[in-house]
Order: sequence, then C-alpha cells, then structure tokens
Amino acid sequence: MVQRLHKQPWETLIDENLKKVFDEDAKADLPQNLMDLLDQLDKIPVSLPPTASDANPSQSQEEAE
Repeated sequence: MVQRLHKQPWETLIDENLKKVFDEDAKADLPQNLMDLLDQLDKIPVSLPPTASDANPSQSQEEAE
C-alpha cells in the first residue's frame, strides 16, 4: 500500500474532530446500571478449558512423546 507523505487539510480536520468526540466519550462516566452489570460479571467464576496435559495427568512427558 502506498503511504502518502502529507494529508489533505480536510483529512486532518476530520481526524482532529473524531479524536475530540471519541476522547470525550472515553472520559465520560459509565451509567450506574452498566457499572452494576460489570460488577456482577466480575463475580462470576471463570474456569479455563483443560489443556492436553490435563487430560491424562498420570502420563509422563516421555510417554507423551
């Protein structure tokens, strides 16, 4: 892909305005109901899927090869 050295003035203006809008949103506080939901999700235990070594724990590394 060809990289342009200079942006058009309107591209720069669009970039600056998009950054302003999204920066404001990123700094905004989340609604309380969403914060409550995130707290509930944090309390849910997560179990990781078993790995191949967990499938047969009595098998040694040499036997596996």
